[in-house]
Amino acid sequence: MCFIPNIMCFYDAQRQEPLSILLAPLDTQAAAVSQHVELYNDSGRVPSKIDPPVGALYEDEDHRRGSGPKLCVAFVGMGSQHPAMGRQLAERYPPFLASIEENDRILVEVYGQPSLLERTGLFIPGAECSLNASGTWSLNDVILSFVYVQISLWDLIRNLGFKAHFAIGTSIGEIAMGYAAGHYDRSTTIGIAAAFATTMSEVEGNGATIFVALSPRQARLIIDDVLLQAGETSGLWISSFHSPHAVAIAGTHPLINALFAFLSNSKTFSDTFAVRLPQVGCAFHTPLMEPIKAPFKAALENLDLDRKSHGGTHEVRVMSTIDGTWLNRPLDSDYFWDNVLRPTKFGDIVQKLVHDEGENIIFLEIAAHPAMKTCVEQCGARYVGLIRRPTSDSLVDGSNECIQLLEAVQHLYDAGFRSELPLGVVEPTLRLLRAGK
Repeated sequence: MCFIPNIMCFYDAQRQEPLSILLAPLDTQAAAVSQHVELYNDSGRVPSKIDPPVGALYEDEDHRRGSGPKLCVAFVGMGSQHPAMGRQLAERYPPFLASIEENDRILVEVYGQPSLLERTGLFIPGAECSLNASGTWSLNDVILSFVYVQISLWDLIRNLGFKAHFAIGTSIGEIAMGYAAGHYDRSTTIGIAAAFATTMSEVEGNGATIFVALSPRQARLIIDDVLLQAGETSGLWISSFHSPHAVAIAGTHPLINALFAFLSNSKTFSDTFAVRLPQVGCAFHTPLMEPIKAPFKAALENLDLDRKSHGGTHEVRVMSTIDGTWLNRPLDSDYFWDNVLRPTKFGDIVQKLVHDEGENIIFLEIAAHPAMKTCVEQCGARYVGLIRRPTSDSLVDGSNECIQLLEAVQHLYDAGFRSELPLGVVEPTLRLLRAGK
């Protein structure tokens, strides 16, 4: 399961970043930045030397050719979900809510499943969410909600005129990745999510996952020691290779408990950062998923996985975190079964792109919270996040996510990216997000 706890470095909340490329901020929104937005030290940002006007988004120079910057959109796996995700964007920006509602319409009308929005109250302005604040939800709700928010965030980025060169996905994130890269349309994307949600629920609770700040080599040595002490030959596996210094380990509940005890009692590793991931309801990316192989593949084979998206960005090149290479096979039932069974190689892929593109590559994480920031930076890449989980005292703030999104646009601008849309097309969106009208 591709999730990393919040281990980012945050900067002084009194600091306010200029958003002059977007529009002059209103007094009330400017105040909200310092009071409510969880600002962070984005090392991926290249500071502007000037405060450019809105029109600077549309300079003639092309920053996406030759040696210019290249954007990789990263669709991460489960774990950063929370009840407030996407709600402020849905309140302030009707096209975002329309995208969410279209996802739900497809789930109900095409796949005959109950409405996620009606059951949970997620995303809908003014509705009370029935899901707990910790994000520890049923796998069905986690998977569907995560795909919903990733599809709609990607739609919003495209509506703002930003183009990606590369796309990667980890774990459940590969579902929306295929949509973004034009491999299949929205309806198929929701069908894949429904297949994941329905069949993975059958193995819910089969194990646990922890995040550990260890190298893969250290993790393997510790796993071997824990298995030896427990008298077992299997039951613990590295499920995700996040970076050179971070992995996820999944396995049976008794062995995960034994692993924690080993780390606590070890002189060498007692100070190692390790945390159980309660938001992950099964031992994903391990052989413990084998029991659902037949129903999972059968559910996917009922879908038209080759129905290309008319709105996708077909020229986006995809790297597979399952194969560890450029994607060179179809995203079919065999591929997605490998996604369920095999470990992810997010860190390997990021390092390969950094090796090929150098400092020109920028990673934009598409998720409910910037879970992969630290790992991207450990791989030597520059990072931009979109929206962030509210702090406990800002859950009722109505401008939080909108300002965060505008900050992300500022960061992309400062990194050298430009909107491809005419000024008259994108400016109303920026005004809507800024003013909340």
